[in-house]
Amino acid sequence: MASVSVVIQFFEDFDFIERVVERLAWVDEIVVNDGPFQFTRELLEPLVGRDLEQPSPRAAGLCALLGRRLGVPIHYHHGVFAGEREKRIHGYGLAGGDVVLSVDADELLLLDRAAVERFWASGAVVASFDCVNFTYLNLVCGKAGSPLVARKPFAFKREAISAEHHLDYLWLVGVEQAAVASDDFLPEALCGGAHLTTVRSAYGASIKFGFYNCLYFHLHGERGLEGSFQAARQFFSQGNFDAQAQAEVYGRAMADAIGFPDQQRFRRAEAPQVPDAILHLAEEACAPFNQGLPHRNLNGRLVPGVPLYALMAAGSELRVSLAIAGEARLRVLPLAVDGPPLDLGQPALEQRWTAEPLKPQEVPLVAGGADSGGERIGDLVELLVWSSEETTATWAGASLVPPFSLDVVG
Repeated sequence: MASVSVVIQFFEDFDFIERVVERLAWVDEIVVNDGPFQFTRELLEPLVGRDLEQPSPRAAGLCALLGRRLGVPIHYHHGVFAGEREKRIHGYGLAGGDVVLSVDADELLLLDRAAVERFWASGAVVASFDCVNFTYLNLVCGKAGSPLVARKPFAFKREAISAEHHLDYLWLVGVEQAAVASDDFLPEALCGGAHLTTVRSAYGASIKFGFYNCLYFHLHGERGLEGSFQAARQFFSQGNFDAQAQAEVYGRAMADAIGFPDQQRFRRAEAPQVPDAILHLAEEACAPFNQGLPHRNLNGRLVPGVPLYALMAAGSELRVSLAIAGEARLRVLPLAVDGPPLDLGQPALEQRWTAEPLKPQEVPLVAGGADSGGERIGDLVELLVWSSEETTATWAGASLVPPFSLDVVG
């Protein structure tokens, strides 16, 4: 019988980590490889609220608790890494099993030991799972032409595949990878699984938004911070804001962070392409995040110069109220199942106005999902307000984020 190690790449990924570990509690050991990239520390520490060079007490405590409850050895490791390549090599090197499973903290697998034993007995050295990328409302998201179910490599025979070589098989961005031989792979999928790639709590989405900006900053220097992220950082630096307020603003500041990435299509996860077991797995895990979507009413906080994205229900009119004066812009892009890819740069229903505090602005919407191309999901709404430096500084100095409300009429 082969020994099995799981390596989970982790950084503030608390939304699904318990479910991920629970589904893999039958393995011989779980390694949680935690820690930021060095170039993210300056920008992410204010969001996380602690020194990122130090281990996370919350993550370490959760790993210890899960290990005791599930009866599986969970080894928590923390480091600060130069980048994705170094972190993944480090994590793989910590595994001691014959078979190493490389799993993300938002992947739920329908895997058992019997399947791993079949892989171990085969001549293959790498195996994949049938991966379904879910977003909100149990929809599958992907680029135009991408399959509903894709093969994602994740299982490796440790003696045959080194820590460095295993990177060549993974789905990675910004990591140099060499070509691999098709003969290395097990022909069939080892299991199915749900990748909850864009489903996040407000805190999780804020970390994701911050991380993307860290990458831009890393690649382009200060130019990478121009725009909304810098505006939010500057606003929060002028006052004393709690973590919840910051997470709410950062977590809604890009379409990707709220689960509807640019240039993606959205489809139903339907049998036979998507097995019922995978759909039920995602439905159960995402139920708390899908509650109330799409919104008919949304209240929150909005920083001047920082866009807010929200999924609103279809209706005849949208009523917008702002607590701060300024020049406002609202863009509305209809979303549909099996419609064209979302294009944030496309012409959209747009309205601009001079906002007065607490004076509602009524914006007529496209009726019935015209031009959306399929079953209507709702509307992706982008709301942005620009206020004077004096007005913005007054709110920030009082440690207050201006409230807003969105209400669908009809």
